[in-house]
Amino acid sequence: MLVKRILGGLYLSSIDPILKEIDLKSEYGITHILSVVPGTMKESYFSDYEWKQIEITDEETTNVIQYFPESYAFIESALFQNSNDKKHQSCVLVHCSQGVSRSATFIIAYLMQKYHLSIDQALHAVKRKCPGAEPNPGFMNQLKLYNEMGFKIDESNQKYNEILKSNSLKTDPTGRSLRDVIMEKSGSPKELNEELLYELRCKRCRQILASSVHIENHDIPESDSRQSSFIKTAPNSRRIISVERASLVCSHYFFKEPVKWMKQELDKAEMEGKFQCPKCSSKVGGYSWRGSRCSCGKWMVPAIHLQEAKVDYIKRESTLRN
Repeated sequence: MLVKRILGGLYLSSIDPILKEIDLKSEYGITHILSVVPGTMKESYFSDYEWKQIEITDEETTNVIQYFPESYAFIESALFQNSNDKKHQSCVLVHCSQGVSRSATFIIAYLMQKYHLSIDQALHAVKRKCPGAEPNPGFMNQLKLYNEMGFKIDESNQKYNEILKSNSLKTDPTGRSLRDVIMEKSGSPKELNEELLYELRCKRCRQILASSVHIENHDIPESDSRQSSFIKTAPNSRRIISVERASLVCSHYFFKEPVKWMKQELDKAEMEGKFQCPKCSSKVGGYSWRGSRCSCGKWMVPAIHLQEAKVDYIKRESTLRN
């Protein structure tokens, strides 16, 4: 495959035409090139083109969503030079190394946003011209999420944060990188917010430990999900010893990020540990930066939690009055 026209002035290819220094302007009328590859490129080749490079690798753990807005803007500025244009005014090439995953991903993202296509429709538009094009599973999940977020990066979106956390763990399974990012993002752990729906109090001394604004709600895994069961295997083997269905009730409250009273324990910089009530020192919960599973089976990353059995759930009076 050299260069394939996907739609109008939008083209896809591998890196081969670039390495062979093909005159894309005279051959195809291409004036803009988006290179989705890491490393140094021969910049002299691009002197006759409007050129942009996004340096990412084709790995499921790559956070590709963060580049969708700038890639959309680049492609849009090439194809439609002003808002009144109805036809493509010039041509743009999107390429990666093989012309399979990364380049297809960015073109699909553009088609979905520009023409209000579903991910299946946009994928079909690419594959009908390039049958071998296939974003990797991680990129497909991120394309679906980008659609769900209305083609904007919503840092408060739970699914987006789950992708970021999951990708961080795949890159660094120890959880250290994730811990550092979260602690840096949150700064010193936050004070308790007073505008609450409910409070979680230590069962022994009634100390307030958390509120509704700190807790990350999560859905119980579907019955056919792998997370709906706890599977025990033999030591150093994949032989299954037992399979136990996960509970339909959650036994933990998981935090979005640390709160102030946790600081002393977290300052130890351990990868996991236990939390004691700051007032009476009762054991109330724990944490694991690598993540752990709730009793419902849901994998939570990171797992900063209070045990339901150790706290009382108290609705605020204003909530009760309403």
